[in-house]
Amino acid sequence: MPLGRRELADLLAAALAQAARLTGRSDRAILAVSGGPDSLALLLAAVACRDSAPPTPTNFHIVTIDHNLRAESAAEARFVAEMAARFGLSHETLRWADPARTGNLAAAARQARYDHLGAAARRTGATAILTAHHEDDQFETHLMAAERGAGVVGLAGMRPVRVLAPDLALARPFLAIAGARLKATVAAHHLPAVDDPTNADPAYRRVQIRRQLAAATFDRPVLRARITAHQAQRDAVEAELSRAMAAMAAAGDLAVTEAGTVAIGRSALAALADAPAFLLVQRAVAAVGGRGQRPGGPATLRLLDAMRSGTSPTRTLGGIRVATGPTITMAREYGRAGIAPVPVGTGTGPHLFDGRFMVDPEPDLARAGARIVAFGDLGRGNAVERTLPALVAGDTLLAVPARLGHKVAGGTPPLTIHPFVDWSLYRDLPPPSAGTAGPARGRR
Repeated sequence: MPLGRRELADLLAAALAQAARLTGRSDRAILAVSGGPDSLALLLAAVACRDSAPPTPTNFHIVTIDHNLRAESAAEARFVAEMAARFGLSHETLRWADPARTGNLAAAARQARYDHLGAAARRTGATAILTAHHEDDQFETHLMAAERGAGVVGLAGMRPVRVLAPDLALARPFLAIAGARLKATVAAHHLPAVDDPTNADPAYRRVQIRRQLAAATFDRPVLRARITAHQAQRDAVEAELSRAMAAMAAAGDLAVTEAGTVAIGRSALAALADAPAFLLVQRAVAAVGGRGQRPGGPATLRLLDAMRSGTSPTRTLGGIRVATGPTITMAREYGRAGIAPVPVGTGTGPHLFDGRFMVDPEPDLARAGARIVAFGDLGRGNAVERTLPALVAGDTLLAVPARLGHKVAGGTPPLTIHPFVDWSLYRDLPPPSAGTAGPARGRR
């Protein structure tokens, strides 16, 4: 059964309200629309919101990511632009200029997609990114997590709303809606839709699961109940972790430095129950490494065992280096390939560098051709300093963070940076229990 206009408007309005509770406002939102039937349903929801009585006071901007992986992708982006114009919505296409050709292509494409969407949100002042993930996607996520032996967080699936940055939320208004209903909704409006052949390629495990869902191989009510149970377990262990982290921080056993390193007291980690300790290590690796994805379960368990026992003085995982002693230090590695630079346009900012620092160059420094690079690209600094951002234009050093001033020529302007690691470490966690001391929850 297709969704009616009122249902579409209500779903989107509820998601925006949840996002606003995390970011403080919802007057501007990005809609990720690829041209497939699911994302076109999202476009229809935005139109229904705009035209509702009273209208939702949100300005919607459509963004299409051209992953540059198929010959048809440019034409598909133009199709979305035509659909947006037809309904009176603004649109832009962002192209993945240098797509990955090796390694985990799906993961690289997903990261590039969210990087581009996040950049569009910062440029337009949007505080929410809305995607068309639906219940079938949730089932696929849960089933694939079960196959790889994921823990409770993975088995709980996607969150309907989560924070991507202190002022930016990701919302999935259709997460409780079957994919077939979204397709029926688009068909009822007689809209054509893009047909991405990779969505039907049986070489992908997601496609195999999708076909099994369509054939009713899985019992949907059973899957729904199972995911709900795992979500309750996730919420409980995250509440336990939040209380533990607040207590550790108050006792000096958990700290994040301005350079983006994390220090953990080994005895405090050893005393922590297994489930919250596992999540703490996963979160720390993802935060310090600047990565949206947390490391896998087996690798996390091996690292946790080494950190607790102190038998392995140095280990690496997820782009970070872990030095174990009475205090465990986790720091970003510069690595053999270095850290990806971030282009800086004139009059734009702030910019997220390596997922770890928000960099806000002074307007007179953000000249054409300027880039934010790792200080190590200049061949300078110790292991931690090499991973910090610097502003350059060609071979000219324009600015560095104040802590690096002694490493460069006198008079080099300071570069304003805001560490993001502390926020990442705590994101999505509930506040600790009343009366428990601890740091701010990273939602500034």
